[in-house]
Order: sequence, then structure tokens, then C-alpha cells
Amino acid sequence: MAKFISKKNNFILERLMISKLPIFILIIFSFHLPAVTPEELRPSIATLSMEQGDMEVWLEKKEGGTWEMGSKVDGGRIFKREEYSVFKLEDDLLIPLEHKINMKILFKKIRASANFNWKDSTLDFKEGKKEGSIKLEEGTLGPATAQLKMRLDLRLMDINKLPDEIVYKVYFRGEIKERTYLLKGFEKTTTPLGIFNTLRVERQFLPEEEREQIYWFAPDLDFSIVRILNNDGRKSDLLLKSIEFGD
Repeated sequence: MAKFISKKNNFILERLMISKLPIFILIIFSFHLPAVTPEELRPSIATLSMEQGDMEVWLEKKEGGTWEMGSKVDGGRIFKREEYSVFKLEDDLLIPLEHKINMKILFKKIRASANFNWKDSTLDFKEGKKEGSIKLEEGTLGPATAQLKMRLDLRLMDINKLPDEIVYKVYFRGEIKERTYLLKGFEKTTTPLGIFNTLRVERQFLPEEEREQIYWFAPDLDFSIVRILNNDGRKSDLLLKSIEFGD
């Protein structure tokens, strides 16, 4: 279950509120957004610019009522990255089913996958040569669907009464842990698509982790993410460049 924490009001709201929209590439201008229905989820594709090359991000509906989110960047011989997440929507729940990532940095290759078996409450994973299985906890999100969940939760909140923190349970590299995101207020963000008023959200890390991960959500783009900054020893800065929608 997600935790929405407001220090000003001194309360914690626990809920799992998932609407039916793409990861961060839907543009509808509104500050007071109604709940949406599954049929409003539309296939979509976006391009984000980064130093290593443009990244293509898409949302595609598959057979059996499942959806696939994917991203791909081809930086030639130096850097390549592909990531896929399959999930389904049931009522107000986003349920991750599968996640895969393939990445190459110079001569180093990284491969990982996770399969979410909700019937047996197990999560089977592969991290390079390492394989394992762990207990699947209720409300667990995948590495990519965590960002989708955060964006969609923000979309349904009152923009004038946002919490100070949002906490999720997320699977990553063989473990399920809580991730805390700090809402830092609004600021202007410049992208290839234009200048937007954005909500800055920072993932909380321990001081010894020496990491930085920041998202900028644009309310006037239906809380789409227009910038992602990640620094874990290798810095990447993604900026929204273009978007298209399917039927």
C-alpha cells in the first residue's frame, strides 16, 4: 500500500489509487482531474533527449487485457538500453506481471528480469548470473511501474493539498524495499518541448548511498514527467522532446 505523508496535517493516508493512463506521456490540461476509466488508457509514444542519445518510450495494449511499457535508447557502441514492463489493471489496482532490462555500457552487459506470480505470492528474478525467488508482498510495484504509480497518484490529488512524502514498496535487484519520495514544491523547468511549471520530487537516499534521483511533474501536462535526473556515479538527464498518441 502506498503511504501519503503530510507533516503539516500530521497524518498518514494509506491507499492504492491507480488510474488508467500512460507512464508520463499523456497531455490533458486540467488542475482538477476526475477519476478515469480503463478504456481511457491510450497507447502512446514519446521521445526524451539525453546525452547518450534520444530515448523512445511507449505504452502498448497487448492481448488478454495486459499493457506493456517500454523504453529504448541506442547510443551506438558506447551505450544501449532496453527496458520492458508488463502489467494489468483491475479496478483501481496496477498489477505488475513482468519486467526485463538489457543494458550495455562500453564492454559491460547488464541483464535482469522479474516475474510476478501473484497467485502463489512469489517473485522469481534473475540478476545477471544470479537467480532467486522471494515472497511477493501485496502492493509491490516493479522498477518501472513505481514511476507510473507515483505520477498517477499525483494526478488524483488536490494540487493545493499535496503530501510532503509518498512511500511505495518496490522490487529492485532481488529485494522488495520501501522507497520514499519527497515533494519539494514547484519550479520552472525548461525542456525541448517548452517551459513548464513543475512539481519537483526527490527520491530519498541515505547519505552514504551518494545517489540522486529527481523527477519533475508538470500539472499542465496532466502531471506528466518532463524531466528525470539520475546520478548514481553515472549522470543522466532526460528531457521530454515529443509525444504522440494512438487510438
